[in-house]
Amino acid sequence: MKFEAIDEKEFLNPYYRKKPILEAELNEFIKALKDYKTSLENNLKNNEDSLVANALSKFFENLHFECEIKSIHKGNSGIDLALKKDKQIQVIIEAKLPHSKEFFSQSKPNCKALHECILYYLCERKALNSSLKHIIITDFYRFYIFKADLFEELFNKNKYFKEAFENFESKNSLFKGNTDEFYKECEKLLSSEKYLDSITRKDLFDEPSLKGVFIDLKPILEQEKPSFSKLKPVFKIFHKDFLLSEFNPNDANLLNNAFYKELLYILGLCESKQNSKLIIAKSQESEEEQGTFYTAINSKLKEENFETILKLLILWLNRILFLKLIESNLVRFNDDKNLKFLNFKKIPDFDKLSELFFEVLAKEKSTRKKSEFAYLPYLNSSLFEKQSIENTLEISSLSNDLKLFYYKNTVLKDDKCKAKKGQVGLLEYLFEFLDSFDFGSDDEQSEILSQKELISSSVLGNVFEKLNGYKEGSFYTPSFITSYMCKESITKVVLDKFNAQFDLDAKDISELRKSLRKEDKKAQKELLNSIKICDPAVGSGHFLVSALNVMLSIYDELNLFDEEFYLEVQNDEILITGRKGEFIEYKRPSTPKDKAHLIQQELFHTKKDIIENNLFGVDINPNSCEITKLRLWIELLKHSFYQSFDDETYHDLKTLPNIDINIKCGNSLVSYFETGKSLSHYPNIKERMSKYKRIVKDYKEGFYTDKNLIAKEIKNLQESFKNFCLKDKFNKEIKQLTNGANEYSKKYGDFLADEHHDEKFKSFFSKNMFEFSFDEKVAIKEFANLKKEYDNIFNLESNHPFEWRFEFPEILDDDGNFKGFDLIIGNPPYIKEAENKELFTNTKKLRTYQGKMDIWYHFVGRGFDILKNNGYLAFIATNNWVTNSGAKKLRNIVLEESQILSLVDFSSFMVFDSASIQTMIMSFQKTKPPKNYEFHFAKITTQTPIYEDALSLLKNEKTQNNEILSINLTPKKFIDKTLNFTKSDYEELFNKIQKYGKFYLE
Repeated sequence: MKFEAIDEKEFLNPYYRKKPILEAELNEFIKALKDYKTSLENNLKNNEDSLVANALSKFFENLHFECEIKSIHKGNSGIDLALKKDKQIQVIIEAKLPHSKEFFSQSKPNCKALHECILYYLCERKALNSSLKHIIITDFYRFYIFKADLFEELFNKNKYFKEAFENFESKNSLFKGNTDEFYKECEKLLSSEKYLDSITRKDLFDEPSLKGVFIDLKPILEQEKPSFSKLKPVFKIFHKDFLLSEFNPNDANLLNNAFYKELLYILGLCESKQNSKLIIAKSQESEEEQGTFYTAINSKLKEENFETILKLLILWLNRILFLKLIESNLVRFNDDKNLKFLNFKKIPDFDKLSELFFEVLAKEKSTRKKSEFAYLPYLNSSLFEKQSIENTLEISSLSNDLKLFYYKNTVLKDDKCKAKKGQVGLLEYLFEFLDSFDFGSDDEQSEILSQKELISSSVLGNVFEKLNGYKEGSFYTPSFITSYMCKESITKVVLDKFNAQFDLDAKDISELRKSLRKEDKKAQKELLNSIKICDPAVGSGHFLVSALNVMLSIYDELNLFDEEFYLEVQNDEILITGRKGEFIEYKRPSTPKDKAHLIQQELFHTKKDIIENNLFGVDINPNSCEITKLRLWIELLKHSFYQSFDDETYHDLKTLPNIDINIKCGNSLVSYFETGKSLSHYPNIKERMSKYKRIVKDYKEGFYTDKNLIAKEIKNLQESFKNFCLKDKFNKEIKQLTNGANEYSKKYGDFLADEHHDEKFKSFFSKNMFEFSFDEKVAIKEFANLKKEYDNIFNLESNHPFEWRFEFPEILDDDGNFKGFDLIIGNPPYIKEAENKELFTNTKKLRTYQGKMDIWYHFVGRGFDILKNNGYLAFIATNNWVTNSGAKKLRNIVLEESQILSLVDFSSFMVFDSASIQTMIMSFQKTKPPKNYEFHFAKITTQTPIYEDALSLLKNEKTQNNEILSINLTPKKFIDKTLNFTKSDYEELFNKIQKYGKFYLE
């Protein structure tokens, strides 16, 4: 087995690599290096143990590690130095003297130092230590660092090493705890064909290797003042954040408070606590009419309207942040910071910003006027089309004279590296503020004082979720949750579809991959395209982004990409590597055959196919819908590519498709028509359905001459379906209303109707050509009766009903029958009836309704309504539904209409930072349940859980802080009863559970 050195860029998590280094921490590290050098020089003539005790351990202690020297294992073998946390060994360090023949090297990896590390690792794993993070082999200058996951795969899970270790442990074997014999066996195995052939690898032609990072401290120790660029990777690798994995990659997607707070300040908003919820409100600065964006908008409106102002703020902020990401792409693709355009020098006023929006980015190159922005790409995004709300106020109307004091905790620094003070123009402030963060393009070689914090698209999603949930407070679902839920659920859907289509019995994606034929690649892609996933409370679109990335991973795992590359998803970011593990980064190509260009192109088109074919979302909040569209456009933007290569002055990036049609605004819980409503008697239903599907597809693909015209055509078709169904359902009532309105119009014309705000109601009346007198009191009474009749028919209109029956042609068959989704997934809103009774007004006829309920119960019922038979539902929601009296109907529906697959209870671990709400991930399959069945149940049991406890639960790793059970359930016996799965309630079964790992609910 060979050693393969990995570049630190590839070894470190990309988010961790981007994390800024604090100057004080760097100075402390430099001092620790100097002290280490002195200690080494003073002890070099001593033995290995002395060097470990007096130099190496002191070095790590100075870096705030807890060290243990000579941690003894069986056979008196001892770990030279162990780095610990919470009393558990997390890093194993094996040290050899410089020039020792037993030391590890690239030319001689199969050595005693490695054999010792393998033994120590296997001993720790036998002792149920699941906290191991890294293994280090060093001669005090050179450090070979390996991830524990690698040792897990290569040794602990390998049958040959398992057998060797069992022999070492056994009193009856020849080894009998003899370390030398075990090391000899390791040496044989590492060079044996049978062992090398047993290792799972990505590619058949890949040679198995020990992949790790190599650090040589000698050159750094010899320099008086090593450069920041030389120190940076070493600092990162020897930090607790890395070696103990204390850096939480999910933190990179958490809210960046410095960014969020100052952005709110510039917008003129603030967080305010009401009824224990954090909501968004008008800031004190806006109250005082200081130069915030809120003030800029409000000063131009006839009357103050918070919702209108917020809608405009979100719309314009969407555009500006999207442009910031485009700017980052241009700079990164071309390694040219001169391509930056979002700055006060190029955009000195709101007129110029408006010109950029509507006269440049919204227009194709050939139709643009002459402009200094002529080099920017045409985007084909509805984001840069004027919205109806902009008829109220255009961004060009905002005053350019407004000034705002810098935020008291501003991230902006002056020439002396002190926080800026004084007043600044509003637009200048916004651009300067955004430029102080890294949106994905910054040079990693920048010096310490010019480092910028990374703002990922997930961070932006988190910001928008907070802005969006200004009324109720909002919970942003962390990436580790959305990714887990999407992977678990989508994998089930894929296995079901492929096993059925190709007559297989694959248990996982790896097994499926081995069973599929390369010749069927086209059919396999079409099958993946047929998967339909919906989030019925889409929020900021985070679940759809995670679903997109999981689908991409499945394309990769099933070998469905034409180009050769490896794809890995980390925290909603896609990492692309070549066969040697090198990162593949897209740069502007000179030829269409450039490898990175071909990969970028394929990823873009695959993402586009997934977004268009697989992903759907609905939300009652129009701002949510706009933000979700933005998130999906951003995901496409990440893999945008150059379409032409002849004009270097124009950046002809691939235009964005019309993905917005899959994200719709409406109330998921309220509709006039059941999904089972037949359209078979609708005239020419096949032709109409064929046309409906065709024009929606044409809209997505951009096959039209007038976008507004085709959008109107789609709307008209949907209205025709709705009107037909309304007449079908309320035929008698509508006839009566129409006749009554006609009689009224004959007598009174459109008296009262012409002033009514409801256009649909108004359309029932007509003007009378002749003027005549009438009794207004009688007219008012008759009009009120007609309005009552109208309300009895159309009473749902004020609740923005969403007609699942025909809104998405993708889930209808050729006869217009409703087929349903394969997966319903999300984080539905949690609102108790007592908190908002009005919200429940039109949901009382739903089968999940009962007193003291939570609104999310309705989303489970609606989820089952819109799922296919055998489809899946996965939600994260409050965990008390299993025992809450107000959830009895929900429990009965779950027990009668589905099979519970998994319940993962986070208990005291708060998934949502800003909410003290206990949550659970639940997974159900819509099916007639068996009489009894088993399902997976996992729960955190400690009262003081940490992030690692949540991860262990999701990884299905048993620890002292959780319980993981296989529960045998007889659903009929629990109708109208509570469900309780804790061990403490069934103490007498405890020993059986421990023995058999099963928990019977009878």
